[in-house]
Amino acid sequence: MYQETHHPGQDALTPARSGLLPPALRRDLTDLNCQYLELGLAPGLEGDPRFGWSEPVRLSLLALDAGTRMRIASVPFALFGLVLSPARPARVAPRVEDGPPANVPAGWQGRCESFAHQALFLARRLLDGEPMALHLVLGLSDEAQHWLAECRLAQLAEMAGSSHVIRPRWRLHARFWEMLAAAARRGTPTALEWAHCSGLCLLGAADSDVAPPPPRRRPRR
Repeated sequence: MYQETHHPGQDALTPARSGLLPPALRRDLTDLNCQYLELGLAPGLEGDPRFGWSEPVRLSLLALDAGTRMRIASVPFALFGLVLSPARPARVAPRVEDGPPANVPAGWQGRCESFAHQALFLARRLLDGEPMALHLVLGLSDEAQHWLAECRLAQLAEMAGSSHVIRPRWRLHARFWEMLAAAARRGTPTALEWAHCSGLCLLGAADSDVAPPPPRRRPRR
């Protein structure tokens, strides 16, 4: 059974300096990844599009112990993506391809919105202080980065209330998650670095997963 966990040893997993981020930002990214895994694996949130992993990916993550998930969360990139759509308001009617809206259990909606707030403000911090790392860490397009730079704080807060702003990365790539989990179980620096490099190489696939899939066309008879 999945249980909510705390992360007292989180700072110990954060390197003095990664190739992408300074220590404070790497620590905050690890914390957000931990929150994302915790929220996404909570009972009752299986149908929420913000945590829409495929069933094989979800089952593989549920099978991991808390320590292994913690090491997975220490990757130098976000396990979630941000969907910033400058052309439309933050709160929109659900589209057919997004699937039916999820019924978030009582007590979790506030945490989901808090997570989205934190993720958006991390993106703004990266844009201000580490713009070269922003694409690798969060996969934001140039258009999204420009919109983020011009966005007011009130707009960020409004967008955080939308269930469309957070999406999983590598939601269909069970093999990647299995490799990442195997490296996290070993816990050696070499194994983790290899898995991190593989994740960076697959960022294009991760970012294509963030966008909702197009509706399927019925075959012609």
